[in-house]
Amino acid sequence: MTTRASSRSSFFALGAGIALATLLTACGGDDSGGDESTTTSTTTTTTQTTVTTVPVTTTPAPELPAATTDGDGTVEVPVPDVPPPPAVPAPPAIPAPPPIPSPPPIPGIG
Repeated sequence: MTTRASSRSSFFALGAGIALATLLTACGGDDSGGDESTTTSTTTTTTQTTVTTVPVTTTPAPELPAATTDGDGTVEVPVPDVPPPPAVPAPPAIPAPPPIPSPPPIPGIG
């Protein structure tokens, strides 16, 4: 083997060993004997916002016209001169069903 090939295989072996050790450490069983430690990491993000106020000029609303009330506030709707629709005719009579025929006589009886 050349030096380059041997260093490459050693590098891969070292990387595989580190990966295996990390996996076993992270996924290890519950063999701590009751000693538990918890690590808490807190990340704080601060955002600075600048608000610029721009004065807004608006035109005043037009004034309402003077109210002229001649009545008591009721609205009369004129009735158009349209004739009413024709009356709905009565439905036709339902005919009586035909009579049920009697069954034929049973032979040997009677």
